[in-house]
Amino acid sequence: MQVIGLHTRLKPGLEAEYERIHAKLSPEHEQALRASGVHSWHIWRDGLDLFHTVVCDDWVGMESAMAELELTERWHQVIHPLLDMAVSQRGPLPLVWQLP
Repeated sequence: MQVIGLHTRLKPGLEAEYERIHAKLSPEHEQALRASGVHSWHIWRDGLDLFHTVVCDDWVGMESAMAELELTERWHQVIHPLLDMAVSQRGPLPLVWQLP
């Protein structure tokens, strides 16, 4: 089991739209994430900054499985225009410390 931290940043003025989209993720999307090994995914927002915690069996395997789905392409078409992709972390954040 892996716990992954991610950071993404919204473009200014798109906070409400981002939250609206995430208020009800489609059952198809939830099912695909679970089938790819995701146990939980939390997102916190501080202004424009989004911090994600993902608990999954295998991050690389999950990304690979999700990349094969047409659903993922549709999701990227919706979500990427809301994100400042130049600032958003492209992969897991390095772990600095954890309470054992």
